[in-house]
Amino acid sequence: MKIVFATDQYWPCISGVSVSVDAFRVALMQLGHQVILLAPQYPQSSALDDQRQVAHLHRFASMAAPFNDENRLVRFSEKARIEALLVDIDPDIIHVHTEFTLGRMVSHFARDRKIPLVMTAHTNWEELIDLYIPWIPKVLSRLFCRFRMRSCYRIADTLVLPTTLMEKYIERLSLRGPSVIIPTGIDPDDFAATPEQMSVLKADIIQKFPELSGKRILFFAGRLGLEKNIPFLFQMLKLVLLEQPETMLVIAGDGPARSELEQRVLQQGLSSHVVFTGFVERSVIKGLYSLSDIFVFASKVESQGMVALEAMTCGTPVVAIGKMGTLEIMHGDNGGFMVEDDIHEFASRVLLLLSDPRVYALKCADALKHAQNWYMRAQGAKMHHLYQSLVSQEDSVVERDTFHGATAT
Repeated sequence: MKIVFATDQYWPCISGVSVSVDAFRVALMQLGHQVILLAPQYPQSSALDDQRQVAHLHRFASMAAPFNDENRLVRFSEKARIEALLVDIDPDIIHVHTEFTLGRMVSHFARDRKIPLVMTAHTNWEELIDLYIPWIPKVLSRLFCRFRMRSCYRIADTLVLPTTLMEKYIERLSLRGPSVIIPTGIDPDDFAATPEQMSVLKADIIQKFPELSGKRILFFAGRLGLEKNIPFLFQMLKLVLLEQPETMLVIAGDGPARSELEQRVLQQGLSSHVVFTGFVERSVIKGLYSLSDIFVFASKVESQGMVALEAMTCGTPVVAIGKMGTLEIMHGDNGGFMVEDDIHEFASRVLLLLSDPRVYALKCADALKHAQNWYMRAQGAKMHHLYQSLVSQEDSVVERDTFHGATAT
């Protein structure tokens, strides 16, 4: 099949959407499909594209999103060029991964040409909107999000949802169309390395950040945005340092809140215990996951929380606040400890892992085992079967998937 992916977020934008789009693109290509990717141009995208050599990637002129300078929106002036490209491709399926400009243009093309249209609801915008436009009354901003999401999703033949929690939210929007739960999986090959390769990766990291040598390392990876609740980790770190003074917090990633976060670290006297690495290539980040003692995650708005799974795939236990997608992934204390939104409880679990070798070894083994439930091969096969059912028109309504984490093997 010829499958078109359309997204307003893609590398070098650091986000769960970028990770998900790439994961399914690769999985579907491995199943023999051709995946054509439509995405915005970014100021740094040309050099990155030359380096990554992604097949069938088409970039379009874009502008900074009004609510977040880091994100880009494809310009409406590109509509004719996009439509001409789609006519030339003649896709079997169009899969939209955005509620914004590129998604709207591509969705209407699919409807006009009667091409099966799939959309993924990656983000609960209603939970994030206050962080980006706080000057608009909460009632109005949330009503706008609901209106926008309804208008986007209602024209899809099938809506893909990453978790059952997202499914419950979509049900509250009173959308009656068919939906299927297909989480983004993890490709274990992305995090595989021989002992020699891993030793080299770790040595390179220590050479670049010598202050990490001999320290206990807490690790966070992700987009540095307000929604990630990273200041919570600074407060937690202060409690941990009272008992484990040789602890470091490593923050990998970049984003609009980075300068503010760095300023907070300085103001709180944590500069000697916090390292900001900036953007880290995926080929390198497995070294950071493996070098770290614990992955710490305080976000309460994740649709899925892929970074927690990435950490587990490297055998690194996770301590995370049990909200939204993280709640579904961990489903209790699987792969680490899932805690309430409480700094003292969070710090106590971190300290337990740092101080009790027996508990730590058990949680490392548990992390590796639990991650296997979320491998990408199963999720790519689900998406393949969904596309087949839509293209063949054998089923007018796709039966709702009842995936619950532990069954995906």
